[in-house]
Amino acid sequence: MRKLIVSTYATLDGRADDLPEWTISPTGDAAASYDAGLLAGADGLLLGRRTYEVFAAIWPPRAGASPYIDRINAMAKYVVSSGRPDLTWTNSHLVGGDVPHSVAELKDRPGGDLVVYGGHALIATLREHGLVDEYRILLHPVLLGKGPLLAGDGTKRTDLELVDTAVLTGGVVVLTYRPA
Repeated sequence: MRKLIVSTYATLDGRADDLPEWTISPTGDAAASYDAGLLAGADGLLLGRRTYEVFAAIWPPRAGASPYIDRINAMAKYVVSSGRPDLTWTNSHLVGGDVPHSVAELKDRPGGDLVVYGGHALIATLREHGLVDEYRILLHPVLLGKGPLLAGDGTKRTDLELVDTAVLTGGVVVLTYRPA
């Protein structure tokens, strides 16, 4: 069975939205190694509609700039949406209807892991239904004091086990957890 890996950003106070206001773009060997490692065992992305639209505008025009970008462009993109988004990015597929059931079916298919970027409503749904196998939280050295939390009030407790850490430039720490 494929693993479903969530990769998301958070501030030290747990904020996880309005990324352009506070994210630090890690560069260098550690960041490249993290990016390559994240996608090494994956062959699909699971994205919410808004994240898909942002990525579809950013990555295709940058084809050929790096192996990471070429990998993202070639991978299957599974887009969770209740509407009918324009899926023009190569190898994109709509996931609608009963999202937890559809994602469970994707996980049961043969192939590499599935990586989820952003989409905190999507991540909450996946977490509620026990579909997340691994969390990779890129913790940024920022206290924001406003905005949506990584796990909002009323979120059911999820115990996690720390399985790896990595430090990137700018003090960004990648914390890798699995459900305990």
